Order: sequence, then C-alpha cells, then structure tokens
Amino acid sequence: MHEFSHGFLSDAMTAVRAEVLCNHATWHELLLRVNAQCVEAQHAAQVDPTDSRALLAAAHFARSLASVQGAVLLLEHGLVSQAKTVLRMALESLFALEALRVKPEIAADLARTHEVDKRVVADRMLQWEAPELKAAVAAQVSDDELKGYLSSKAREVKTYELARTADMLDWYLSLYAILSFPTHGAVSDLTAHLVTDQAGNVVALKNEPEVEGQEPAWAYAIEIELKAAEAFAGIFNVAGLSLEAPRNELRALVAKTEG
Repeated sequence: MHEFSHGFLSDAMTAVRAEVLCNHATWHELLLRVNAQCVEAQHAAQVDPTDSRALLAAAHFARSLASVQGAVLLLEHGLVSQAKTVLRMALESLFALEALRVKPEIAADLARTHEVDKRVVADRMLQWEAPELKAAVAAQVSDDELKGYLSSKAREVKTYELARTADMLDWYLSLYAILSFPTHGAVSDLTAHLVTDQAGNVVALKNEPEVEGQEPAWAYAIEIELKAAEAFAGIFNVAGLSLEAPRNELRALVAKTEG
C-alpha cells in the first residue's frame, strides 16, 4: 500500500514534518524566538475586563498568535496553501489590533459588529427554503425575533477600513491580497494541484505535501507576529520586548532567499 494512502492523514506525515523542519530550520528557530516573546507579552499584560478596547485588543492579539501558530503546524505538514489561508486570519486580527492602538475609539464600532453579524445571519436564515432547515430554526428562535435583528443599525467595519486606520494599507494591498488567492481557491493557486508536461498539458493531479519553497510563508508568519507584538506592547505598555534584532534577522533571511 502506498505510504500516502490516507493523504495528509497518513503515518508518513511524521517524516514529512521532520523534513520540513530540517529544510527550514533557520526560519523555524527564528519564528519560535519571536513567538516566545509574543506569548510572554500576552501573559504579562494587565487587561481591564471593563475596558472594551483592552478586551478587543487582547482577543485580537490572541487570535493573531493562535492563527500564526496554526499556520506553522500546517507548514510543518506541507500544507502551504492552507497555511496561507490561516495567515490571512492572523492578518485580519493584526489590522484590528493595530487600528485599536492607533484609534482607541474604534473599539465602540468593533464591539457593535456583533449586532451586524446577527443581522446577517438572521437575513440568511429568513431566506432558507428547505423545510428541515426552517423547522430546525423555528424550534430555537421565532421569525419575529429574527426580523428584530434586521432592524439593527450597527455599522459594519470592513477589513479595508481597519487596515487604513492602522496605516497598513500597503500590507492590505500586498500581503493580504496574496493570501486571499489560496483563501478563495483562485485558479492561480489551484494550479499547484496540476502536473503538466513540457508542452503545458495537464497529465496528472497531485495532492501531496509541499516540503520545498516554503520560505515566503515562514517570512509572512514571522512578520505578522513581530508587528502584532509591537502593537500589543503599545496598547498595554508591555516592556522588555526585543523586536529589532529578530526583524533584522528576518530581513537578512529574506534577502538571502531572494538572492
């Protein structure tokens, strides 16, 4: 039986992880050092539970860190496109975190987006046609209650607005755009599953770990954590972070890869 008979759930993935970490040892080591500082900062911060800005900032920092860590786990198993999709989640939380640092009053709008979410869900549920779906929701909430959610005037805060407020539009127009291709299954990303001959004809499909060429994704992960740590420290006055040295190491690694 082929060693990848269960795809990415195969026992052979243990060897894949070892190979990925060997091939990207320097990147992995740098990320772990940055991540350790982020986790330490998270534990050191004093978060006032009555302060919506503080709660939102702490939550977005936690989400950004967890997303980067999740992306690393995916990279270790050769799931590069999936890792990039999760890094996009990390970047969205980073935009919100930095926006909260730059413009504290945006916390009120962000807190009210929960009402926007309920409005959107209610609108979708009222449009359901399948009888079993309608019956399932009727047992939990009435149509009148759902229609009540539609009356909310809470304002949606889009990712672009957060990036602009955070003065991170270049990140939005570059890295966020790049990470959106795998997220939305763009054709340019789907071609990674195609095997072509010298004439460009598709001769086979592939769905196997990518153990080479992961450097850009590692760079994105490290850069996101560095920026998140900086924003978090700015909001909670966390001292003792050493971010310049790893940032210089990252620049050197990227330059070496591109060279």
